[in-house]
Amino acid sequence: MGSLLFVLVLVTCFVGLSAWQVDRAQHKNDAVESADVEEVEPFNEVMEAQAPMPGILADQRVSLSGHWLPDAQVVVPGRVLDGDKGFWVVTMFAPDDARLGASVGADAEDKTIAIPVLRGFTTDEKTAMESRAAEGPVKMTAQIGPVEGPMPGNSLPEGQVRSVSTSQLINLFPDLLTYSGFLIPESATGDAASVATDGLAFVPPTTTRDEGGFDLQSAGYAIEWLIFAGMALYMWWQLLRDDFMRRRLGEGSDSQDPANRVEYVVVKSAGQSSIDPKVMSGLTGLPAHRHGAKKPRRSRGSASKSSTDDNSTNTTPTGGN
Repeated sequence: MGSLLFVLVLVTCFVGLSAWQVDRAQHKNDAVESADVEEVEPFNEVMEAQAPMPGILADQRVSLSGHWLPDAQVVVPGRVLDGDKGFWVVTMFAPDDARLGASVGADAEDKTIAIPVLRGFTTDEKTAMESRAAEGPVKMTAQIGPVEGPMPGNSLPEGQVRSVSTSQLINLFPDLLTYSGFLIPESATGDAASVATDGLAFVPPTTTRDEGGFDLQSAGYAIEWLIFAGMALYMWWQLLRDDFMRRRLGEGSDSQDPANRVEYVVVKSAGQSSIDPKVMSGLTGLPAHRHGAKKPRRSRGSASKSSTDDNSTNTTPTGGN
């Protein structure tokens, strides 16, 4: 009973964990909606330089002010806008009152903090390479985009890269500190706005975050917890069955005293591959068919015949010597 109680507690915990995972799978949309990415937040309150960017900040709208770094610019080929293949122009932007992550050393305070900003798109390579941002104060509303992974670009002309990767930008501009993300402007004001100007087309922000739905990973975990619950019940039943068989086998012993155990030695006849089921039945007390013998069939005809045979066999002659 103690083991049964323990198993029931385990099964209850496993089933509860399975229900929790199912709830998580069903409420994935709630987690996405609770992020409130549509609300414009101050940039410096949600982003820190030289620090990992939480995935929940993808597509977050932010407002910030600062100035461009016109010489810190790259061109990204192979981009598509409205079906046209062309180039992105990405320029570093220094936000006002930028914050550093807690893990950054004191020697980094002398460097300029900047974030990559997508200024626009063009199908003409010469326009992309010659375009420059103006100098002066800028106020901007933008959407945070996750940085891309680095890609080899040895075959590209100088000033071009294949992806917006902060690790590559740091190598190109070693005097800058940057963020784990880039900005896609929605609007920019000021004399030096420089977004979608100088021959560049405006690139509308796109949604990159998970749109929710049913979380298959959580659903898989829920199934695993149910399997664990079933395994716990099966193991308890198997142990109970083994204990029952040991007790039943022990009922035929002449003595229950461990000091006076009765041991049996069963010897197979020559040529036999297994012990006779009838012999095993005599030792264990179980029916012979439980040890491999054929299970006897019963029918009315056979029962009547058996009764007749028994009467004829038990009949004792009354006369003669």
